[in-house]
Amino acid sequence: MTEAIFRVHPAINIARVGNSSEYYIAPETAAGEVVDEATGLFGGLPTRPGTENTPITAEDFRDAQGNVKRQAARFKIFAYDQSQNSYPSEDPGREVTIGDIVAGKKIKDIIWMVHLANKKNNNYKISREVTNEQGEKVFQEGILPYENGKTPPLRNATYGDDLDNEGRRRKLVIDAGPRTITSSTAATQQVHFNAATQASYIGNDGQSQTVTHYPVSFPGDHFTNQNAQKGTIETLGELQIEPGTGRLIVTGGYGNTFSFKTAKDKAPTLDHAIDNDGWFDDVSDGPINATVIFEDGSTVDVVGGWFVCTDPSYAPQTRNVVSTWDDMFNTWVEQLDLIPALYKEGEYQDDYPASFYADVLPVFHGAFLQRWNTNLPGKGISGHNWVANIKPADNPQAKIPNFEALIRNPNIEAENSQGKKMPLALGDAQKSFLSLSSTQYFLMQQWYKGNSNAYGPALGEGERLDQVVLHNCLGGRYSPGIDLTFIVRDVNLYKQDWRGVTGPFRINQRQLDYAMATDAHPFLQQGYIPLRTTAVEPGDLSKFMSQPWHTDYNSCAVHEPSPNPPGNNTLYWSWPAQRPVQVHPVGLCTYDEANNIWNLGGQLFSVRGDGEGKDNQTHTNLPQDEGRYQSYQDFLDNWHKTGFVIQGTQIADEYGGNYGKDKFLEVASLYTGQGDIVQPWPTAVIPTPEKSDD
Repeated sequence: MTEAIFRVHPAINIARVGNSSEYYIAPETAAGEVVDEATGLFGGLPTRPGTENTPITAEDFRDAQGNVKRQAARFKIFAYDQSQNSYPSEDPGREVTIGDIVAGKKIKDIIWMVHLANKKNNNYKISREVTNEQGEKVFQEGILPYENGKTPPLRNATYGDDLDNEGRRRKLVIDAGPRTITSSTAATQQVHFNAATQASYIGNDGQSQTVTHYPVSFPGDHFTNQNAQKGTIETLGELQIEPGTGRLIVTGGYGNTFSFKTAKDKAPTLDHAIDNDGWFDDVSDGPINATVIFEDGSTVDVVGGWFVCTDPSYAPQTRNVVSTWDDMFNTWVEQLDLIPALYKEGEYQDDYPASFYADVLPVFHGAFLQRWNTNLPGKGISGHNWVANIKPADNPQAKIPNFEALIRNPNIEAENSQGKKMPLALGDAQKSFLSLSSTQYFLMQQWYKGNSNAYGPALGEGERLDQVVLHNCLGGRYSPGIDLTFIVRDVNLYKQDWRGVTGPFRINQRQLDYAMATDAHPFLQQGYIPLRTTAVEPGDLSKFMSQPWHTDYNSCAVHEPSPNPPGNNTLYWSWPAQRPVQVHPVGLCTYDEANNIWNLGGQLFSVRGDGEGKDNQTHTNLPQDEGRYQSYQDFLDNWHKTGFVIQGTQIADEYGGNYGKDKFLEVASLYTGQGDIVQPWPTAVIPTPEKSDD
């Protein structure tokens, strides 16, 4: 019998910070997906620990003290009898754990190894200033600053101008080191990513080995915290084994920050939306590896995955029109020969059928659901509701007389500035407005032309997990983003020779020799750089995000497009699926007993300060600055008060009753003020001689 192949799934999984020691499990269904036809329940909800896809309710986002629970990432191991030479794989695989028989051998145990780090401070800034053809100073974002061997300027430049400088790496990288845990471990055991816990790794013999002198590094080892009264960073999270299954659960940080003086003894400031020198946060990322141990003493390495801890998810059921998955999938389709029947030799194939439920409805559902996080007027709401009700049996051309007039074409540069088309949100990297990925757009065209089926090719369970966890994450607008960023469009991030053992969507992980670790030198190197072939280290996926994450989240309510089309004065939303802007609080709803229906109350900004008038820290007379704190420090102090948007069917009676499947309402907000008045869109910029924090 041939040897089996083992893979971790999801290939990339997302955890989220919270200020509670309690957690829930990351969703394993896609946001915007109808997961229960009888109740109309939408997917994307996290699940309770110790349950198998039992969705949490409105009461589960916070612990008994009102703290935000963290979202944990759950990893599983699947066995495959065949190498993978196509996508989807001909071998769907099956999940395995202790006691299962695979290729005639019984699994005795599984050793997991995880290494978490945060490299944000030892990295480049998000943008680079250049002079355009008109002689104007403009900022490049995304992949552009890395083209032609160039890079953006460094963060924390006072600590040296070389990211590989040992002094920079020692002080500016949070490196918790590797940790191991076995699936046979008692379910109550947690392994912490802190300085007090021994580093360990899987050795060449397939057994756990300790690292006596690993150079674990936390900010307090090198700096005096200038923001100590607001907390500190002493851990990046924990590992544990899920009771009864042997699956791995990884929890991340607590939403804490740490501020430090520059090398020239200058106090840190917090005045930029994205790049703030002198600040740490406690997000992280790193590889998930494992070894399967059989009863006969033999072992086999598992194809690894990757863990990323990022911002909280305040609207887990709201789908992005363009998700992280859509961008990553587009990269694999167009550049890594994922599905030749769909795309080969630089061309999309006209005979490839779209899937209504996999390719078309998600786009419409994304638009439909985001209306609950924005201040669309009645006409816009009706239009979004209408497209969400299109069925696979409908004639597309009868439903949508002019496809090109409705949906922005990503392949026509001039359409980047067409604000009256879908998707109705801001774009990134020199694109004024959001566009579908080119793969999404092609498949939508195929449906419109009549070349589609209700369902697409069937995915194996592991492949499905790879997909759905990233369906719940932001795509399209990486400025820099919330979950992952523009690097998902760079083929150098991935293992490109995917056919065979590895399979697609795997990070190009650098193989680290932990036996060589010594506390005399920092262990991690500069690592991955976009458009280069350097392999990926722990901390390399999250380092391209805002430092700290709080400032970008606070900023990204509404903005003018950038670049702003001539004559435009209208404000648009940045990330309405991930960062709700205007919401319907459950407490403002009223019950019409005569007609047995709930009526929506008014809208409030999801981020709204406590108090009124001058005492409201979010108050402003400028529409372009509404829906956020006017001081970044205030959001650092209050981020955990933000409420959550959830489907009415998941709101219990203690809130007043079941609000129905057709409403998505804000619950569990700890803000006590009403904030500024929400005006129906479109809203416009009010000119001011003062520069706002946008």
